[in-house]
Amino acid sequence: MGRNVALDILKLSMAFMVVGIHAEFLKDISVDWSYFTAYGIFRIAVPVFLLISGFYFYQTLENNKTLIWFKRCLLLYCFWMLVYSIFWFKPAELSLKMFFIQLIVGYYHLWYVAGMIGAAVILLVIRRFNSPMLIFISIATYLIGVVIQYAGNYHLLENARLDNIININFVHRNALFFSLPFFCIGYLIHKHNLHTRISFTTAKVFTAIGLILMSAEIYFNYIAPDRDGGFDNFFSLIILCPALFILFMHINLFANTKNIALYATAIYFVHPLFLLPLTSLLATQATLFTLVVIALSVIAAYFLIIINKKAKFIL
Repeated sequence: MGRNVALDILKLSMAFMVVGIHAEFLKDISVDWSYFTAYGIFRIAVPVFLLISGFYFYQTLENNKTLIWFKRCLLLYCFWMLVYSIFWFKPAELSLKMFFIQLIVGYYHLWYVAGMIGAAVILLVIRRFNSPMLIFISIATYLIGVVIQYAGNYHLLENARLDNIININFVHRNALFFSLPFFCIGYLIHKHNLHTRISFTTAKVFTAIGLILMSAEIYFNYIAPDRDGGFDNFFSLIILCPALFILFMHINLFANTKNIALYATAIYFVHPLFLLPLTSLLATQATLFTLVVIALSVIAAYFLIIINKKAKFIL
């Protein structure tokens, strides 16, 4: 029968969305639609990645392959941090403190890997808690991150120093307040077989509800006169992303290949190598910029997949 590639197709779609976020898709055509996509609905991408990672992390724990998982993730992280050191490692400008902060936080899009590793460490510590407690922790920590982001973007704190602190991405978009909630929910979905116990119809209903709530939240933020900056932490993501994940788990698309998943991973990791140098040339043509970066990333992904057969730590 082969491999069910529905999740792989979901991952590939999310990888394209990440490129759209970074290239500000549609900004040259419609500011409204760019905000709805690149600054809005495309933000489901990383939470979905985290849900998928958490889902398979349960199997890793069950098979006693935790150390192998951490070793692989750390090698992956170190490899890509080394690749992107051409952009962030500037000894003349980088203090020792900032060097270690960069290593912990992750450069540019690599914050996702750093956050995932951190989430896995936290989950290892708390995994003996019962499932209701884990659900409570996931929702509570996520809501704290959302509140921090909203308080920052709407400048709700009168203290200027505190306001500056909570407007730093890492304060709300980190292993505890962003990565752990989705990683842990993915873990719990696998642990309790929720992807089979929750029906396809129920998943569709909650996906629709999540989309409506997120669309309303995006619109509210777009028209709000006091808003400053974009959002990663939307309230509605905690409903939409798990529902969408379970929805795709019900779709049966079989193929004898893992390449779709590898293309998704490769595109995610490699796209800034094209995006960052081309920004000055194509930034004013955001839609074309997005498509060009996707095309170049797909080509690069083809070669990365070949190299990965020999050096499996790169994807």
